[in-house]
Amino acid sequence: MVTEEGGTLLSLLSECVRRLGADHTATLGARHNRAWALYLLGRFGEVDEAIRMVAEAYVRRFGTEYPIVLAARQLSCRTRSALGHMDAGIELMSDVVAQRERSLGPEHPFTVASRRLRDEYRPDRWHPPQPSGG
Repeated sequence: MVTEEGGTLLSLLSECVRRLGADHTATLGARHNRAWALYLLGRFGEVDEAIRMVAEAYVRRFGTEYPIVLAARQLSCRTRSALGHMDAGIELMSDVVAQRERSLGPEHPFTVASRRLRDEYRPDRWHPPQPSGG
């Protein structure tokens, strides 16, 4: 269960920014983790912009097919879909799957998980996410 008790995960980002700077790799990771926590809390509007900014920063730092870039883009896909933008979510997830197939291979566990998630977004299978806490 994800909760905001104590605010530890959600406040870690401000501590990273203060101590390491806004562009430090650990700060980007904290931004990504905070976005995931907000997603689990069902705060999709907050996640949408935040994870897109993280993905853009990762691309500048690591290139387009680096695994952490694709993880951020996958969370963006989940968020876009949760906000009701299914076509955008499916398009983005299809791109993530294609990039993971090229960079990691078609049988890599991350590729398989991305493909499964993309398939869950078919209109006859998709169910909006439910917040898991908070």
